[in-house]
Amino acid sequence: MRVAPLLVVLIILPTVVGEDGGVNSEADLTGTPIESLSYPHSFTALDGEDGFMSIELEIKMDENVSSVEWVTQVCVNSGVCYPPVYNDMIDQNGTWVADVEIETDASYINWRFDIERTNNSTSERIPSLGWGWKIWSTCWFDGASWGGDDFPTEIESWESCVSPLDDGSRSSDGLLSVPFGGAVLAILSLGTAALMPRRV
Repeated sequence: MRVAPLLVVLIILPTVVGEDGGVNSEADLTGTPIESLSYPHSFTALDGEDGFMSIELEIKMDENVSSVEWVTQVCVNSGVCYPPVYNDMIDQNGTWVADVEIETDASYINWRFDIERTNNSTSERIPSLGWGWKIWSTCWFDGASWGGDDFPTEIESWESCVSPLDDGSRSSDGLLSVPFGGAVLAILSLGTAALMPRRV
């Protein structure tokens, strides 16, 4: 019975430190109503300088789409991911556009689309499961290390990028890097406790 708690710990641990920092992802548009999609490949969200991101989406001519929602989720350098936000896209002669403001200290943004047909009787989520797209900021933390074009090499400049919630240790070379070190230690402690013999 001691094996089960240990397996849970091993399954949870990669979700805490398993982000692949700085690597964008995108869904396959094949078989969807989307003809093309245009968006930046990174965004800037430094201390005192919130990011701003715009997106353009082309719908295929024969799809009879009445509305498109751009569903976004922002995750910040402290390890927190905020709840999804539903952004109504505006139809500009077949090109659907929207923009969002991204708060300071964002690591990356996930998104997907909810598309409604003209008769309002059918809708489609793209992709059907999970987040289809992810782009990283120019200064990010992935749970183990820092990176991005705006991540400074001089320690005196780190305050412009490093999370205000971090404890100041600013390490970037291991599982105990801020701010996920506490979470990792807690998980390891639970695993150790699960393996200890019980007293009757």
